[in-house]
Amino acid sequence: MNTATKLKVCNRWLAAALVVMLVSGIQLEATGGKYAWSVWVHIALGVFLTGLAFYHIFLHNRKSNWFSRFSKNRNTMTRILWWVFLLTEVSGVAATVQWLCGDGHSPLGGIHGKIGSIMVIVATIHAVKHVRKKK
Repeated sequence: MNTATKLKVCNRWLAAALVVMLVSGIQLEATGGKYAWSVWVHIALGVFLTGLAFYHIFLHNRKSNWFSRFSKNRNTMTRILWWVFLLTEVSGVAATVQWLCGDGHSPLGGIHGKIGSIMVIVATIHAVKHVRKKK
């Protein structure tokens, strides 16, 4: 399978995972993280989505310095997505650690949810722009 085909498959998985993650995040917000199983599902989805995102970036940039590549990227939306993605990941790890310590749904989890919502919006704009570019 060539890189272009791998990227198409990865992009489809990313889109599906992003939608499921959004639904999971909305469900967590609506229930306040009341059910432990739903938090575990959200964490597992987050790990899966993160893996797909890193694979997507790898397919584009290989083993180059990603921070350098994104800082020089002419596409503003891609640069914004990179930084929002990193913020989402860091806040997600912090919220997970806090949740595992037994604090339940916390302000940190709420902040992570807001950043994650922004990431979903920016990722959707990023995807739509690239789909339009190929037509």
